Amino acid sequence: MSKSISGLLILLFVLGMINVKHILKKIYIIIPSILLLGVSVVYVLKDRLGGELDFSKNTRFQFLTVFLKEIENWTFLNYLFGASRITPLSENACRRLGYWQSLFSYSGDGSCYSVVLHSYIFRVIFDHGFIGLLFICYFVYSIIIRSGFSRTNGLIVLGIVFINGISVSSFNSVYFALGIMFFLIVKKHADYSKNLV
Repeated sequence: MSKSISGLLILLFVLGMINVKHILKKIYIIIPSILLLGVSVVYVLKDRLGGELDFSKNTRFQFLTVFLKEIENWTFLNYLFGASRITPLSENACRRLGYWQSLFSYSGDGSCYSVVLHSYIFRVIFDHGFIGLLFICYFVYSIIIRSGFSRTNGLIVLGIVFINGISVSSFNSVYFALGIMFFLIVKKHADYSKNLV
């Protein structure tokens, strides 16, 4: 309803994961549904892009191109562990993202850091590499599994947060922490209620 692209992707992901068995059994209903959802996605994208499907006008595409430019000369170790600690983006990157100057360094010299990329996934890869991203994903997944949820539940939670991380704060959000706490408390409460009966 808010026309959030990541929200729509999360909805499609969750519906797909929950209904995967039914999808395989009732393909004759699913194919028209997928086509309808596809049309909805195109409509939302066109609306968000000012009436035309030109992805170069999308701010997320701009963040992606800046991110890719910043990492194009990385070594294999950089991809594993990220840039050196507290590494600013290049002057060109900061210039291209000047519209978001409120997120620039407080030094006032025009420097900016990975936070200006607006994507938690880009930020983690830039600052900590793919090892850092895998560690965070594994940590969250293991919390879900150790709390007694199924692997499917763990993958669903991880998928939601990962998709959300393409555009916003994701794992780094207070809402994520509260959501995980609520998720785990509901499970504990359900287990406690079963033991009482």
